[in-house]
Amino acid sequence: MNPRRILLGAAVAGIAGLSCVAGSSTSTDGRDGSPSGTGGSAVNTGGMTGTSGTGGSAGATGSGGAGVGGGRGTGGAAGTGGAAGTGGVTGPTGGRSGTGGAGGGAGGGAGATGSGGAGGADPCGASNPARVPLPMIGAGTFNVTTYGAVGDGTTDNTQMLQAALSAAGAAGGGTVAVPSGTFLSGPIVISSGTRLELAAGAVLKLLPRASYPAVATAFITTTGNAHDIALSGAGTIEGQGQAWWDAFAADSTVARPQEVSLSHVTRLEISGLRFQNSPVEHIWVKQDTNVTITGITISTLAVAGKNPPKNTDGVDITATGVFFCNNNITTGDDNVVMGGTGIYVAYSTLGVGHGCTIGSITQNGDSDVTVDHVTFNGTTAGVRMKAARDRGGLVQNLTYTNLTMTNVQTPITVVSYYPTLPTDPTVDTAMPITATTPIWQNITIKNLIATGATNAGDLWGLPESKISNVVLDNVKIQAATGFRIFHAAGISFINGSTITPRSGALATVFDAAVSGITTTAF
Repeated sequence: MNPRRILLGAAVAGIAGLSCVAGSSTSTDGRDGSPSGTGGSAVNTGGMTGTSGTGGSAGATGSGGAGVGGGRGTGGAAGTGGAAGTGGVTGPTGGRSGTGGAGGGAGGGAGATGSGGAGGADPCGASNPARVPLPMIGAGTFNVTTYGAVGDGTTDNTQMLQAALSAAGAAGGGTVAVPSGTFLSGPIVISSGTRLELAAGAVLKLLPRASYPAVATAFITTTGNAHDIALSGAGTIEGQGQAWWDAFAADSTVARPQEVSLSHVTRLEISGLRFQNSPVEHIWVKQDTNVTITGITISTLAVAGKNPPKNTDGVDITATGVFFCNNNITTGDDNVVMGGTGIYVAYSTLGVGHGCTIGSITQNGDSDVTVDHVTFNGTTAGVRMKAARDRGGLVQNLTYTNLTMTNVQTPITVVSYYPTLPTDPTVDTAMPITATTPIWQNITIKNLIATGATNAGDLWGLPESKISNVVLDNVKIQAATGFRIFHAAGISFINGSTITPRSGALATVFDAAVSGITTTAF
């Protein structure tokens, strides 16, 4: 401090202390505020300096994003402002006390954005251990317009599309690109190493029934024992099915083409596309190895006042190694049919249709099937297995977990009579077991919740071949009527499983060993 100023102050005011005002600073981003200015300084033996105000506290860290692949979290709350400084202490010889330090720095800024939610990996992505090898596609690109295709909705592009596909096949494979537009076509054949890619806005449409070849060949097929084939993109395959459904309603012998029939293929991928209004089954995959079906939508519904779609299964699969994930299927028959071994169906939504099905032909055997995190809305059945004495086989080692069913008529069906059930389980007599006798065993159904059902379920085996070793773990079904369990052994309801019918018995049984719920004899 300036000595001349001290002498002048002493002459005028004796030994009075001279005060000063504390400064302030602002903290940002959750850091502590800077100290306040200094407190009052004393003249000679005046008051002690006031203490600084405390700095603002740091902002809280933002919370993580919720859900799969959690997004960025919200920012943290701002820090609180610093407290005011305390007043200076009176000097020992009467100096005036220094003024209090000013308030601390402003509140800390918002905390950093939260990190993504835990477990954010795509459940259908590369980290899923159930994935199977994808096809290996050739490097070239073949745009169908280069080969004369016109997306005007009226030109028959069969020859032009096939020319592009054949060119890709001759080159050892490649991507056949279909740009935005509506491309009419008859049947086309895809070769090994080839991807048919439909851009957003691209519609590949079957020719009308009146123009389609007399032999109802499937729309997209392959030949021989092909390998490495893909159908993908953001476009649509439109089947123009109504005329075919009308013809079938008048004559059930009318042959109809599937939209996709790809059999005996090693490494097949179908992804991203929308399929609708197929004359019969939408996707038919038979005797294939390593099949990936992800991100597709199938939407085929009846139109009021018109003949409904018939036998328009969504996806029919008989294969070794299947990864079916993140699909949405609404159709006029079975949503998805599973056959073969090593099948994984998960994280999908099934709307109107007949459910997630095995059968009715099971004589080649089905095993090691996993169905997980599937939502059913308005299907006639949920878990559905069906066969008969003339078409059965060994079906075993099946696991169904984390299923939600709303307004599903029958959540669980395992039956050895098809297409119709007997009216009385006591009247049938045991028959000799043959190569086509249905055998159902080692089935686990866990964490299933069903509301709005009509019938809780049917487990109905044969007198000579009982359904065996079925565990229902934390299964909760609300229905108008209860379970029917006939010709079965080792049926266990565990971990709080409940069947809640609006009327009648929880479970009606005949020739069956059931534990864990109250049963009533037929």
